[in-house]
Amino acid sequence: MLKLFRSKKFPVTILRLYLCYGPQQDINRFLPIIIDGCIRNKNFPCSHGNQLRDFTHVDDIVNAIFKSLIENRSNGEIINIGSGKPKKIKNIILYIQKKLKSGHPQFGAIKLRKDEIRELYPNIDKAKKILKWKPKMNFLKGINKTINFYKKNV
Repeated sequence: MLKLFRSKKFPVTILRLYLCYGPQQDINRFLPIIIDGCIRNKNFPCSHGNQLRDFTHVDDIVNAIFKSLIENRSNGEIINIGSGKPKKIKNIILYIQKKLKSGHPQFGAIKLRKDEIRELYPNIDKAKKILKWKPKMNFLKGINKTINFYKKNV
């Protein structure tokens, strides 16, 4: 796609989205699996949870997409979209479990792949500079909205 921009000036922006989450997310994704397991008070397997990941609320991602469509300076760029604040997986699982007062994570039951990236989070300086974008949704507020959605809809 960037080749099209370079050769024909076709307006292309590549957004690298980091772990989008929020209400109505497919149930087979990390956060919905954890939330569902806790709502149903189930035992559920998980890794030791020492990985660091960056979670971005869907509202913030939609806002970044709109900004990239109207900001011409984003053309020809690859821009990371994330919170810029990595979270430890285990802490997220424990928060959800505590919030729902149920669920039984089986830490260590899932072994990490040999090629598993331990720390995956973006530098969002380019998004701030070019798009004048930064995430607005606080993670705890966003995860609580997500938990509430699944409590009503699972």
